[in-house]
Amino acid sequence: MNRFLASTLSTLNAVFALLIILVAAASGATGGGYYYGGPLSLTGAIMGGLAGVLVAALICGTIAFLTLIERHLSVLADAAKKNGVRE
Repeated sequence: MNRFLASTLSTLNAVFALLIILVAAASGATGGGYYYGGPLSLTGAIMGGLAGVLVAALICGTIAFLTLIERHLSVLADAAKKNGVRE
């Protein structure tokens, strides 16, 4: 069950990263307003997208790193069980 949850978190992590980048780019394009009726800003979209990449790298990168560690630890645990090492 724990491995299933870890793999689900890994999959959702990529989706969250894309969502963070898209929301940041849209926020930059509209000038940060939720209801925005004016013209969209290409420079704002680029800057917002870059900020979104930075935030996604910090948040989702940390989660991805932790799931990578979990995968390696599960491989080591399986190898230990296979070789008859007691816990």
